[in-house]
Amino acid sequence: MTTENKKFDWQEAFKINKIATWYENNRKNANIILIGLIVVIAGFIYYQKVYQPGQEQEAAGQLFMAERYFEKDSMNQVLKGDGKYPSAVDVADQYGNTKAGNLAKFYAGRAYMSKKDFKNALTYLEDVSFDDEIMAALILGLQADCQSELGETAKAADIYMKAAEERENIFTSPLLLMKAGQHYEIVKNYESATKAYKMIRDKYKESTQAQLINKYIARAMAKAGQAPD
Repeated sequence: MTTENKKFDWQEAFKINKIATWYENNRKNANIILIGLIVVIAGFIYYQKVYQPGQEQEAAGQLFMAERYFEKDSMNQVLKGDGKYPSAVDVADQYGNTKAGNLAKFYAGRAYMSKKDFKNALTYLEDVSFDDEIMAALILGLQADCQSELGETAKAADIYMKAAEERENIFTSPLLLMKAGQHYEIVKNYESATKAYKMIRDKYKESTQAQLINKYIARAMAKAGQAPD
């Protein structure tokens, strides 16, 4: 062993000795910290392995009838329950952090929309989160629909545009871009309207909306004082 290695070993030993000395001098506080860490880790494991799966199963069971009512378009029961089973609103409020609770928020939002209660619809729809690209786009589109019904036309246009750009697909993007363009025209934002229409023309040529889109582009450009391209 070289002198350099011996020196290194002595340095390591010295560090360990310092740690041991610190622990002896701070035994009580160190034990409190250690116990606290154990409690936090145990709590996290319990939440992940026991509590959360239990909540998921319980929430799914509670949502069962509200889901059936939603499929039957019985929106009164979706919102208020039937006296025996809870409503989607109840499940959303009690189990909001579960997958079933997330679905309950969607059912509640759509049910409120059917009753033209767009403020309450937004309360639930803005808290819905889906990983599926099409569903995620549709949720944003529904939020924009609510804003439009509430007279927030510019805000609705921006949300339609966001939904189309962030969740690009042939099924929802052309429709959302068309709605964005039409709403931008209402608030006289013709440049943004033109952008939305041109995105349909250039990126979604096979869509239904693309068939007559040149007419919309020409109209928006004319209103913006631009010559058609």
